[in-house]
Amino acid sequence: MAEATQAQLRAEALLNELWNDGTAGERVRKLAKEKFPDTKVIDDVVAPFVEPLRAENKALKDRLDKLEETRAAERKTWEDAQFTQTFNQQVEAARAAYSLTDEGFHKMLDRMKEQNSPDAEAAAAWVASKTPKPIQGPTWAPQDLNLFGSKTAEDGMAELHNDPVGYQDRQLAEFFKNPDKFVSETLGI
Repeated sequence: MAEATQAQLRAEALLNELWNDGTAGERVRKLAKEKFPDTKVIDDVVAPFVEPLRAENKALKDRLDKLEETRAAERKTWEDAQFTQTFNQQVEAARAAYSLTDEGFHKMLDRMKEQNSPDAEAAAAWVASKTPKPIQGPTWAPQDLNLFGSKTAEDGMAELHNDPVGYQDRQLAEFFKNPDKFVSETLGI
């Protein structure tokens, strides 16, 4: 057998490189099959074994893609629920911290929308700073106190100032006669 020439060796190397090339190889193999129909390429031998695996692989990929989409939707739903819960807790905490009424609460929410800010604490503080404070007085004491008869003249109170011991004795005697009546008249119950 004759030895291959330098040109034949180069042609064989070029053909092998083109045959196995990722982009041109498929076209070269197709041209070889057209020129020589009895040519067997690796794809012809492997295809009967690989095609069922490719179909199964595609089915698995489609299934995995659907699972990932479903999981992403579930995760988004969960994250939205967590955000909503946290947001509601922050809003209620700010409302409680600044003792906002329903009207103040709505002003707080409006302020958050105006400022496009999720900071409930800042909005509640703003509403509280803009709300006039009610005048506070003791709610447990009578509003019209007539201490020691100084506001209007009462005979019983005048007696208390003139003769405290006698006044005490008469009040105790009244109490012991009918305690329920005495308490209801004295305390207004």
